[in-house]
Amino acid sequence: MSIRKLGSNVISTSVRNLKMLITKIFFREARYDIPLNTVFIKMMKNFFGWFFCLTAISATGYANELEVDWAYISTLSGSNFIEYFENQLKFEGDEAMAFWKEIPVSKANQQIYRIYRKQKFASFLEKHPSRFAANEYSFEFGKGKEIIGPKSKQPLNLPFPYILPLSVKAIGDYKIGYTIHGFSHPWLLNNADSAIWEAEQHPNIELNVLDPDFNEKKQAEHIKQWVAEKYEGFMIWPRVEGGPAASVITEALTKGIKVVSIDRFTGVSGITHRIVADFPANGVQQGLYLIHKLLEEQGAVKGNIVMIRKPINSSADVYRTGHFLKIASYFPGLRIIAAYHNNSSREKSREQVLEVLNNWSGSIDIIFCTGSGQSMGAIDALNETGKWFARKGNRKIILLSNDDAKASMNAIKVGKQDMLAPYTPLLGGIGMRALLYAIVGKKQPRDIIIPYLPMVTQKPQKILGIQTLGVEQWMPYAYGPDDPQEPLKP
Repeated sequence: MSIRKLGSNVISTSVRNLKMLITKIFFREARYDIPLNTVFIKMMKNFFGWFFCLTAISATGYANELEVDWAYISTLSGSNFIEYFENQLKFEGDEAMAFWKEIPVSKANQQIYRIYRKQKFASFLEKHPSRFAANEYSFEFGKGKEIIGPKSKQPLNLPFPYILPLSVKAIGDYKIGYTIHGFSHPWLLNNADSAIWEAEQHPNIELNVLDPDFNEKKQAEHIKQWVAEKYEGFMIWPRVEGGPAASVITEALTKGIKVVSIDRFTGVSGITHRIVADFPANGVQQGLYLIHKLLEEQGAVKGNIVMIRKPINSSADVYRTGHFLKIASYFPGLRIIAAYHNNSSREKSREQVLEVLNNWSGSIDIIFCTGSGQSMGAIDALNETGKWFARKGNRKIILLSNDDAKASMNAIKVGKQDMLAPYTPLLGGIGMRALLYAIVGKKQPRDIIIPYLPMVTQKPQKILGIQTLGVEQWMPYAYGPDDPQEPLKP
């Protein structure tokens, strides 16, 4: 198996791509959550539209998609799936990541398959921005811009100063707003830091940063105020997609005000720009690490999973959880025994994990978290109960998480947390630059896609085609206050 090379014959390449698309729809109906007859009726009605789009896509690189027999993949499960990947596909790096993102959900694990279908993950996952309609960047490890956060006063290393670089000379006098929930949360506080720092580089910019404190109605009021005051543009970090802010964003856009969403989606299709980081890669990294760890420990992928998740319908939750579940669905030995949501609260996460630890009579093998607030709450609960080694065989509970908070990094150092999928908060400056580009009329694709970041483990290792970085390597890019952890004692 290899990456398809861009052919010189655009028409024949388009036919191959159409065949690939039809094959995916046949064997991945669960992912699309739409009837097959509806798909084909629309395809036939719009044949020339499909043909034109596929031809254009081929000319711009879609033909570089992985050549994979998805029909055959759908028949695999467990060790057969892993052996096929390692012995036949042999993808590594970006190719491996592309493969793991694209796999369909499997029926091999009926419980996980039903959860995936019932919670309609497919309809969410298909909405993630396509690389064909966006600027896409690669991560340049070792580069960055060291700053002191204007609001937090913490040392930070901006990892993406090279994305949408902007000259001060291009900027006029503008009033801009940023409504971002929760300065009490370290991720959100440092996100605001990065936006404020960028604004300070442009002397004529007036940036008003407001915290609606996880109240969607209050966030909508911020936007109404800025529309009334004739702001040239604003940024938003929405807690969930849709909600009260969506209608006032739409009103602002009709008045010519530029709007940029950062990190999460608003549900407004006409938004000026979206700064999109790679939630799908996060879920993939968590799933791959789990499979690798279980095989390494016990030679089989089996165990009971507790899920501590972010708010329902938040982009960060659905993309991470959906891609994690797709990988887990190939392994019948995995079972989800409890699932909770919370508002990225460390204390609430602690309470939820305590509830499971105190009430579940069987073995808890894995705690899957969609954010650092959740994982740190889980660590607090395990510290409090001393049940770190409550698995069969006196093995340590496996703790999977996202977000490269220094607290989580320290937990990996001492062996409490097993891995994290980095998700930097330092995106506010990119949002600021994208907004200023839009205000001065410099065209950019709507979606600015931030590259996925390498998985962090205690020591560097290769996991199913993905190279990880050690915790010490990634520490310069971590965010938030330093929160040391006591070493784990067997």
